[in-house]
Amino acid sequence: MKLLRNPRTGIKTIWQDTHKRMGLIQFIIFVFIIYVVAILTTNIFTSLSNLDMSISFKFLKNPSHINIGESIIDVKNSSSFLRIIFAGFINTISITVVAIFFSTFIGIFIALCRLSSNWLIKKIAIVYIEIIRNIPLLLLLLIWYRAFFLKLPGVKTSFAMGKKVSGDGITSLNLSISNRGLSMVWLKPTENFNPWLICLFIGLFLSIALIIYLKHRQKITGKEQRTVVYPLLLFIAFALITYFILPNKALYKDIPVLGKFNISGGLHITAEWFSLFSGLVLYTSGFIAEIFRSGIQGVPKGQIEAARALGLTHRQTIRLVIIPQAKVVIIPPLTSQFLGVAKNTSLGVAIGFPDMFAITGTIINQTGRTLEMILLIMSVYLILSLITSFFMNQYNKKVQLKER
Repeated sequence: MKLLRNPRTGIKTIWQDTHKRMGLIQFIIFVFIIYVVAILTTNIFTSLSNLDMSISFKFLKNPSHINIGESIIDVKNSSSFLRIIFAGFINTISITVVAIFFSTFIGIFIALCRLSSNWLIKKIAIVYIEIIRNIPLLLLLLIWYRAFFLKLPGVKTSFAMGKKVSGDGITSLNLSISNRGLSMVWLKPTENFNPWLICLFIGLFLSIALIIYLKHRQKITGKEQRTVVYPLLLFIAFALITYFILPNKALYKDIPVLGKFNISGGLHITAEWFSLFSGLVLYTSGFIAEIFRSGIQGVPKGQIEAARALGLTHRQTIRLVIIPQAKVVIIPPLTSQFLGVAKNTSLGVAIGFPDMFAITGTIINQTGRTLEMILLIMSVYLILSLITSFFMNQYNKKVQLKER
């Protein structure tokens, strides 16, 4: 039957308008999906209520009675479950950020070696990439932890540098490597750290202002300005000058001291942390190297030849021609690798690293709150992934080539 317009108004009915008809169909499908999800959720909550296992997060305020071997924030046996989970979250975030930073730079270096004209360097890079990409990450972690760190000598017979014994028998070390991890001299804040911290914020504000000024000047004059080097030098100079001008020092040198069973003081990096960090960096850098290599080789050779014909040097060609075009190809797969680093930290449970996933398992065994903890950790990993994707997508939009 042929559908006609409304004889009175001459307007198409909703079934004759394609956009309205498709919108109505999508709305009906959406309502149906919500209805199915509501039924399933209601059944789950009803079943849990019948088993006296109703979902509740009130237990997070209770004392955890859990000891964490490694934490950036201060946690005790009497700390709440929520604080213990937050400590695991901080551990996960810290190692994720550091691993992404180092794996990116190592990946760039390996990619450049892979594209080198030197036969030996090129073959070494190829062998590294092929081996690392075909070894499971969990195996890399176990190799670093069990085959390397656990085979090192104990604290008393550790590899030490700058070992000094004072008159009262206290042994201090500048650097120590043992099966407990790595200990070294470190700068720690004193009671007078806050005034210098304010000065650092002032220096950061001045550096940002200088970046804005240099970009504005570059836009007006058309001449390239060092928008990274000069602000960085300004910040470093301002930080050093204010540090030595302030009457009381903001930092002090904390030297590791050899005890009866362990080393106290200084900066201590546990074997578990370093094993997870090393495995993540090695594994991720192999994939990042291939991403950068494909992006660089994706730039047409005609662009490079044109840059050389214009008189650009090799460094200028890389910075002004190759990298801006390669970033368009690199960013999307690089985002996937960054997302994978945060999720791969959960493998640290195999070597005893107290990340968020490992602490969640301990809480489940102690409280039996399986569903609550699974929902919580899924939400945290989802939020981390969404935040990372948002910033990488914003950067991707910024580096996209603008067509006229």
